[in-house]
Amino acid sequence: MTPHHLHATAAAWSLADARQHLAQLADDEAAQIAAEAREEPALLRSPVYRSRHASGSHSDPVGGMLATATRPDRRNRWAEMAERATGKLHWLAQQIDAPGAGLGLDPITLVLSALPMLQPGTTAVVAKHLRDEDRWVREAIGIAPDRAPLHGPIPPACPACRARNLHVQTAGPQSAWTVVCDGSREPDGGPHRPCLCTGTGCPCGMDGAVEGVAHIWPRDAVLGAVAGVTR
Repeated sequence: MTPHHLHATAAAWSLADARQHLAQLADDEAAQIAAEAREEPALLRSPVYRSRHASGSHSDPVGGMLATATRPDRRNRWAEMAERATGKLHWLAQQIDAPGAGLGLDPITLVLSALPMLQPGTTAVVAKHLRDEDRWVREAIGIAPDRAPLHGPIPPACPACRARNLHVQTAGPQSAWTVVCDGSREPDGGPHRPCLCTGTGCPCGMDGAVEGVAHIWPRDAVLGAVAGVTR
């Protein structure tokens, strides 16, 4: 599996997790809206005598009728966001001709099933769409990416840049976990130096290494260091 495929797969699982959080927020909001709709409407008092009963005065409501306060329908913005994200994923599944696209199936499942069949260049574009959508959802609902640093008596060094700044991305099943390097900083607090592949011959050792792509490895391929990482 090429680095592009690993990035796309990790992004898809991350987005799947974010959508689950979003769906829960939408369900909670729907329940709250329904509870508000069941509340007894507030009754308007008589404008003259401030009574809850019609008094027969010309300034009162029509005799025997009580006016009720009306509340405009409240939008479930989480549900609207979830619908937008789902629509974007269905569009993406159709763009890559994922088997089952257009049949109303879960779009993340469709995208994940189609990724292994895509060319690396196409997969890179898909990965960007998935990362952008995942970032948008997570920023909106306030959750951080599913990832954890690789610990140990001495944190393991990156196979490529040797910086000890490796993180495991933990969205999805363990078999789909990946490891990325956050790079390093220049000496004396200089600017961030990303850890990027140099292509053929890169110390990362990845099959299908692509120059300029951020380093990523399958979880079990990084020196066995992630064996003790838990969610």
